[in-house]
Amino acid sequence: MLRRLGIGLLSSVLAACGTEAPATAPDAGDGGVADPVLDASPAPEAAPVVDAAPPRADVPAVPCNDTLADAYVTPSSLPPMDLSRRGDVVRCAVDVSLTLSEVQSRIAAKGLATVATSGASLLRVAFRTTRGDGRAGVSSARVYLPKVPRALPLPVIVIAHPSEGLAGSCATSKNPSSLEDLALPWAALGYAVIAPDYAGLGNDDGVQAYLDNVDTGHSTLDAARALRKTLSPGALSPKVLVAGHSQGGGAALAAQSLASTYGAGGDLVGVVAFAPEWPTSLASFGYLNMLRHPEELTVMTGLSPSVVSVLRQYAYLANWVGLAHAADGFPVGARAAMANAVESLCLTPLGGYLQGTALHVGDLVDDAVRTSLLACVDGGTCVEPGKSYLAYLQGNVLHGDPQGAPILLVQGLLDQVMPPADEAACTLATMKADGVATQVCVDGAATHTNVVGRNMDFALGWAEKVLSGKAAPTCSAVGMPACSH
Repeated sequence: MLRRLGIGLLSSVLAACGTEAPATAPDAGDGGVADPVLDASPAPEAAPVVDAAPPRADVPAVPCNDTLADAYVTPSSLPPMDLSRRGDVVRCAVDVSLTLSEVQSRIAAKGLATVATSGASLLRVAFRTTRGDGRAGVSSARVYLPKVPRALPLPVIVIAHPSEGLAGSCATSKNPSSLEDLALPWAALGYAVIAPDYAGLGNDDGVQAYLDNVDTGHSTLDAARALRKTLSPGALSPKVLVAGHSQGGGAALAAQSLASTYGAGGDLVGVVAFAPEWPTSLASFGYLNMLRHPEELTVMTGLSPSVVSVLRQYAYLANWVGLAHAADGFPVGARAAMANAVESLCLTPLGGYLQGTALHVGDLVDDAVRTSLLACVDGGTCVEPGKSYLAYLQGNVLHGDPQGAPILLVQGLLDQVMPPADEAACTLATMKADGVATQVCVDGAATHTNVVGRNMDFALGWAEKVLSGKAAPTCSAVGMPACSH
C-alpha cells in the first residue's frame, strides 16, 4: 500500500549556562581559556565595528552567474537533504529587465487597472524541495525583483501557476509572457515575487507530480524559503502570501493545508485561489463518471476531464511506481503514442490530440486499471493495479487548516474548464466543513481564462489589507451553485 511520507519540523531550544572560572589555568593543549588573573598578556583590541550593508530587495544576494539553460540542470554534488536545505538556491540566472512603462503596458493588456510603481528585474532560479514521497527534489522558478521596492521588509509573495502539461517545454518560467496577469502585478506594486514551476516540470528532476497535493504544496511552500534565501537578510518580513490559478489555485490550497506541519518558510497570512483545481473526492474532474461510462465520447466530457485524468495517471505511475511504468495506465496498443504526446505536448495541444485519437473515454485508460479501480470503489474484490491507485487518490485528498491562513476564492460562473458546480462549490463545501475562513467572490461574466485579469485588482486590494492586518474588503458570492457531487 502506498503511504504518504510527511515531513515534520523539528524545533531545538539551546540554553547557554555560565560557569565559574577554573581555579588554575588549563594547559595550552587542553584548548581552554587561561585564568585572567594568571594570564599577564595584554587583552587583544576589539575588532572594529563595521556597519552591515542595508538590505535590498532589488538585487539578489546570491551569486547569479548561471546561464538560463543551466537553471534547469541540477548541480551534481549537492549536500544531503535535510530540513534546513529546503529552499536552498542551487542555480541563479539573470533573465530580462522590464521598465516601468513595459510593466504597466503588460498588466494593462491583461485588463488590470492597477497603476504600476516599479519596473522589474527577472531571474530564473532552481531551489531544493521535498517530493510527495519524501525524496529530495528541485524546482525551477522565476523570480521578480522590483526595481523600486515598497518599504522594507517586504512580505514574500508566491505565485502558483495553472496547468501547463508535463513536457519540459511547458515550464512556466520558460515562457517570457507567462503569468503577466498573476505574478507581474505584484512586482508592479513593488513586491518581490517567486513563481515555482513545481519539482519535475522543465528540469531534470523526473516528472511533475500533477495534482499531487503534497508534492506541489511542498514546492509552493519551499518557494517562499527560496525567495528568502535569494535576497539579503532583512529584505523580507516573516509574512507569506500565496496566490494561484487553476492547478495553482489547488497548489495554494494545498499550501494552506500543509503550512502548519511542513512549515511555510515564514508566517502564511493569506491565500488567493482563482478557480482552483482541488481534488475533494474521486468524483472531482468527472473522473468517477468517466470510469463508469467508458463508452462516452471524449468530446462530451467537457474541456478538461480527459486531459486531467491522463496527466494525473501518468504522473502517479511515473513518481510512485517508476518512470518505466509511466504509460502502463494507457491501453496497450496506444501506450507508446500517448506517452509520447504527454512527454512532448503542452496542455492545449495535448487536449486536441486526445480528442482526435481517443474517441471514447475508455480509450484513455487500460481496462484492467479501470475495472479494478471500480471494483475497489464499489466494495468488490480489490486487487492491483486499481488497489494502489485508489489508495493514492484517497490519500491525496487534503483538508483545509481551520487555524491556518484565510482564503479568498474567486470563481467565474462561465468557467467550462473548472465548472463552478463541479469544482469550486465542492471546494467551498469542504472548506466550510473544515471550519476554514473562506471569502468567496463570484464573477458572473468570467471564464476560466479571464477570471484572473477581471478580478486581480480586487485580489491585490484584499491581499494588501490581509498583509497589513486590516479587515479585508467584501465582494459578492451571489450565484455560486451547490456542489454537484
